[in-house]
Amino acid sequence: MITVAQQVLDPKGIGGVSTEYNALMKSTLTEKYNFVPVILKDIKPGLDLSTMKFYYKSYKNIKPDIIHIRGAAIDSLNAIIPAFFYSKAKILVTIHGMYSDLVYISKLKRFISKYIVEKLIFNLSDGISCVYEGAQNRDVFKKYQSKMLQYVYNRGKDYDQYFSNRKMYRNKLKVNDDEVVGIYVGRITKEKGIDILLESLKEIKKENFKFFIIGDGQFLSDAKEYVIQEKMEEKVIFLGAQNNVYKYLIAGDFFVQPSLHENHSISLLEAAASKIAIICTNVGGNKEIVCKDGGIIIEPNDKNQLSKAIKSLVLNKETRNNLSNTEYYYQKEKFNNNEIDKQLDKVYKQLLKKGEIK
Repeated sequence: MITVAQQVLDPKGIGGVSTEYNALMKSTLTEKYNFVPVILKDIKPGLDLSTMKFYYKSYKNIKPDIIHIRGAAIDSLNAIIPAFFYSKAKILVTIHGMYSDLVYISKLKRFISKYIVEKLIFNLSDGISCVYEGAQNRDVFKKYQSKMLQYVYNRGKDYDQYFSNRKMYRNKLKVNDDEVVGIYVGRITKEKGIDILLESLKEIKKENFKFFIIGDGQFLSDAKEYVIQEKMEEKVIFLGAQNNVYKYLIAGDFFVQPSLHENHSISLLEAAASKIAIICTNVGGNKEIVCKDGGIIIEPNDKNQLSKAIKSLVLNKETRNNLSNTEYYYQKEKFNNNEIDKQLDKVYKQLLKKGEIK
């Protein structure tokens, strides 16, 4: 059996990396691969020698055939340098996102990330995989085409068993049957387009409409202040960070993701599985998640487009139902566990074919 050391920063986390790791441990791939987590409990900022020693010692104890590192940030660099010097395993890097893609970071941080951290990670790896197909054609990977492997999507969700609880979930939110409910789930940051979302919601004058914002982040206090300033407290409600977000999604009628940057969005997959209509921006892998007739895709940072899209869903139940049904069945077919397992299995096979293990 092939042993795969999996870099895991937080197995109880809710992000794409943690979600994928937990799903992987329940997958049929465990019959072919021995997945061994390398869990770093004491995360230190920046490059850290003690962290590298921890990883090197872990690799020596595990004796893996593959070292699977997720991400292209400084945490991954701490894991890949000792993996390179261990030299007895193939190194796979899965790109869930890159720090240099963030919009609101300083020029210095972007430079360090793009031209030092990310380049080192790509150069030290044996294979690179992305979480959506389009990412593999980006300019940043042109130099590394010989290392590019099959993309592996994030996994879809299955919330079917909870659909019968929709009325109960709406009651807990104190939402009437005739009210239209919009939902946002994610970090409350400008990176996620929260400021544009709030400005767009200001344009919605319809009664019997509520919009719930679920999440936390550095822009939260400013967002709340804006809602109070514009007298939208009865329409826009902040719920903070929540577990089991499917309860809120299923209670909703449509979902809005106004991000300026995304990869292969977990929140979109959750919304699609919750069978509610979707509005999202044309960034990252969103077009690979939301099919042609499965949602409304708009350009990022465009308040007018977003306002128009929200109004269309608030006012038209038939449109909401058509979009949600189409996308629901599309995501079930494209992002189910069997399909994702096949993709990852192909990646591991491609990686191991790249010559003998060092």
